[in-house]
Amino acid sequence: MYDWFVHRLLKIPLTMRVCRDSCGSEKPELTIVFIHGIAASCAGWKNTLPVLTKDRDLKKIRFIAFDLIGFGKSEKPKWFGYDYASYRKTITRTLKKLKVNTPIIICGHSMGCLIAMDYVANGELLVDQLVLISPPIIRARETAGIKDKIYDSLFTGLRNHTDDKAIGVLASIVDSMSGFEKRSFNTQAFHETMDKIILNKDNYALARDLKIPMEVIHGRLDPLVIGANLRAIAKSNKYFHLTETFGGHDIVGTKATKSNKIIKETLIHYLLHVDL
Repeated sequence: MYDWFVHRLLKIPLTMRVCRDSCGSEKPELTIVFIHGIAASCAGWKNTLPVLTKDRDLKKIRFIAFDLIGFGKSEKPKWFGYDYASYRKTITRTLKKLKVNTPIIICGHSMGCLIAMDYVANGELLVDQLVLISPPIIRARETAGIKDKIYDSLFTGLRNHTDDKAIGVLASIVDSMSGFEKRSFNTQAFHETMDKIILNKDNYALARDLKIPMEVIHGRLDPLVIGANLRAIAKSNKYFHLTETFGGHDIVGTKATKSNKIIKETLIHYLLHVDL
């Protein structure tokens, strides 16, 4: 009852469960915030955070990661919007509660990329740069290609657990190749974020028009990301720097090594070239 009154009636945003907040220095010069994807949690960064936080070259970086509302060990209220606006508010309140007072870079994976891009465009706090790993960006209906339509049908099938055998087979293949946490399926958070964020047809235009440095990483074997869309955005947006590597959707193996290298280079480059 208290949470309902404070957060829903008084509209005080929720804060997320913080699973990482560390820095090798008492006076960090830069903060990087990690946002996981749909049906996932902080565990998705298991091949990233332990590596980067132990790197002595990054001792002046503050690392923050949290479970999005509806996932992992964060709260899962039925009244939460599970849309861009709702997540913007929780990100702002969480970072303010943590007293972040340095420049901010956001690193997103999968749906976390979309939330990060929206936050840059509409959030309260200033974000200086993005690292986007496996952003699932589909085109608007009027310009959608066959891959976009298959993708839409595939994810709609995952969401609805359709009885259509063809979609069911595709969905099971994607499920086995992704690292989705099965307990997140058939939850309100999964269904609503799929509709309002993953399948949001405005995502393509947002990525195409965003004027902020973006390091984008795509695994060529990723069944959940349309590489052609990322390549098209990279051609039209000079801020959208695309790197393609071997790997699927999750941050493992060669893709994890490449992603960690790019994240580190991004952080060091920022510290060396920006007056703090």
